[in-house]
Amino acid sequence: ECFGCASTIARYAAEGASVSLVTMTRGGAGLWNGRGAGDLRRLSDVRELELRDAAADLGVRFLEVLDYPDGGLEKVEEVDAVRERCIGDIVRCLRLHRPQVVVCFGPEGAYGHPDHKVVSRLTVQACTLSGDPAAFELEGLALGLLPWSPSKLYFQTATVTTVESLKLPTQPPITTRISVGGFQQAKLRAFSHHRTQTQEWEPLRKFVEAQADVEVFSLVGAAPGLTEDDLFVGVDL
Repeated sequence: ECFGCASTIARYAAEGASVSLVTMTRGGAGLWNGRGAGDLRRLSDVRELELRDAAADLGVRFLEVLDYPDGGLEKVEEVDAVRERCIGDIVRCLRLHRPQVVVCFGPEGAYGHPDHKVVSRLTVQACTLSGDPAAFELEGLALGLLPWSPSKLYFQTATVTTVESLKLPTQPPITTRISVGGFQQAKLRAFSHHRTQTQEWEPLRKFVEAQADVEVFSLVGAAPGLTEDDLFVGVDL
């Protein structure tokens, strides 16, 4: 959330939007301040607490932390039954929270992370299926959840300056620029809760500097030449 659109989250939350955040893993396969984690279960527990503190600081109203294997989502995608369960979990979240706008990683996985690429693909599928009454029908009935189709789906993306500065892979085309000048410090403050990832502080600071006062997004299925300055343009509020 902090390396992505945290400033946008903080801005919309401050303006009264209800923001829900879903993460697919608990981060247990990562490094502990640049060193091997050792006890992955303990790191997962700590990372989840850090995430909850950061999300609360940003104004996230609902946080759901799923427990798929960190660093192993490609294997999840390869097994039909597990992939179906994972998509079903995302569909459940969509039907439960009923977001008008969904933001996820782009196909390139932000900086090329394999897990992020999988999350992008599965989220796109889930956004299509969540509005289909026949998809995951029994699960929906059991939980009392009705079909729901988000109005808009966005990929996180990056400016040319950011791509060049941080040597990122090719990003989705920018359609939407959100002014976040008053909320970049909220992003950095939220990241300060991720105490097991202090090795990422400097890259994040460079990322914020490169993005300047905007965070950028790519509307999936946008008409050529579309430009926006608000994620909720065209959404019936």
